[in-house]
Amino acid sequence: MTPSTSRTFFSSHSARTLVVGVASLAIILSGCVTARQYDELRSNQTGLLVENEDLAKRNQALDLKDEEQSSQIDQLERRMGNLVMDTTSMGTSLRRLRSQYDKLNELNELLTQRSDRLRSEVSEENRTLLTELQDMRIALQLQEDSLFQLERDLRSREARVNELQSLVDAQSQASRLLKERLASALFAFRDKGLKVEERDGKVYVSLAAKLLFSSGSTTVDPEGVKALTDLAQAIESETEFEVVVEGHTDDVAFTSAVSPKNNWELSVLRATAVVEILTANSSIAPTLLSASGRSEFHPVNPEDRDSNRRIEVILAPKLDQLFDLLED
Repeated sequence: MTPSTSRTFFSSHSARTLVVGVASLAIILSGCVTARQYDELRSNQTGLLVENEDLAKRNQALDLKDEEQSSQIDQLERRMGNLVMDTTSMGTSLRRLRSQYDKLNELNELLTQRSDRLRSEVSEENRTLLTELQDMRIALQLQEDSLFQLERDLRSREARVNELQSLVDAQSQASRLLKERLASALFAFRDKGLKVEERDGKVYVSLAAKLLFSSGSTTVDPEGVKALTDLAQAIESETEFEVVVEGHTDDVAFTSAVSPKNNWELSVLRATAVVEILTANSSIAPTLLSASGRSEFHPVNPEDRDSNRRIEVILAPKLDQLFDLLED
C-alpha cells in the first residue's frame, strides 16, 4: 500500500465513522430507540471516535512518512539522474578509451613488427660484426705474434750490434795502440820521410820513395832495409792485422824496354820488394801479407810529386769475426 493509498483508506474510514455517528444521533433524537440500543450506539460511537482519533494519528504519521518517502524519492530521482549523466559520460569515455585502445593496439602491432624486423636486422648485423671482430682478433694476434718475433729479432740484432760495436771498438783501440807503438818504434825515421797515421780503424805507415829506393829502382837501399826491418819486427806479433803493401808513383809517364817498363810495373815491383824484406826479417806469416801497385792514380797531393812517390804499409784489422757475426 503506497502512501497516497493509505491516505485515501483512512479518509474513507473517518467519513464512515462520522456517518454512523450522525445516524445514531438522528435515531436518538427521533426517540424511536430503546435505552439498550442507545447505550450500544453510544458505545459504538465512543469506539468509533477512539478509532477515528487513532486513525487520524496514523494518518498523520503516514503523512509524515509519505513526506519523508517523497523526499527520499526526490533524492533517489536526483541520484538516478546523476547516475544517468555519469553513465552517459562514462559510456562516452569508455568509447573514447576503446578507440584509443584500438589505436594503441594497432600502434603496438606496428611497433612489434618493426621491433621484430629491427631485431632480425640487428641480429644479422651482429653476426657480421662478430665475424669482423673475429677476423680482427685473428689479424691482431698475427700482428702481435709478428711484433713479438720482431722484438725478439730486434733484441737479437741489438745484441749482435752491441757485440759488433764492442769488437769494432776493440779493433779501433788496438789500431790506436798499434799506431802509437809504431810511431814510437820508427821515431828515428820520422824526419826521413816516414809517417804513421790511423784512419778509419786502419794504421797507415807511409814511407817516402827516397827513403827506400833510388830513382827508377826497385831495390831497397840499406837505410830503407833498416826502416823496414824495424817495422817488420814491430808488427810481427800483430796477428790480428792483415798487412797490405801498396806502391805509388808520381804522374811522370815513362816507358822502357826493360823492367820496370812503366809506372804500373814500377809500383808493383817496389811493393813486392818491400814484402820480401818484411818476411825475410821477421816472423810475419806470409798469409797476412799482400802487395799491390797503384801507379800514379792515388796521389796524396797532385801538386807535390815527391809526396806521391811512396810506399804505404796498411795494417787493417782482420774482419773474420765481424763477417761471422754478420752472417749469423
